[in-house]
Amino acid sequence: MSIIVTVRIATTLEAVARAEEQHPGLYERVIELAYAHGMISHRRVYREGEIMDIDEWPNEEARMAFRAEAGPLVEQIRAARGSAPSTAETWTPLSDAH
Repeated sequence: MSIIVTVRIATTLEAVARAEEQHPGLYERVIELAYAHGMISHRRVYREGEIMDIDEWPNEEARMAFRAEAGPLVEQIRAARGSAPSTAETWTPLSDAH
């Protein structure tokens, strides 16, 4: 049974661009690590003042293994953006709920 994880990040597009300038390729490295740990899909959406990542994982264990390895890299990106820590919620696809 897969899970969907939404990660909300209070930030601006300017702060995201600044973080990429300070750490070129770091975001892509984090995404590569996520796929290496089994992430099924990733989508990033934006609205004024906030980014949300929508990720599908095979299970919570795969996501936690990714977080253990990628945590320091994610923190570098967060610090470069100057944003507060993100908030994450885990969802079960409705098709898997029965």
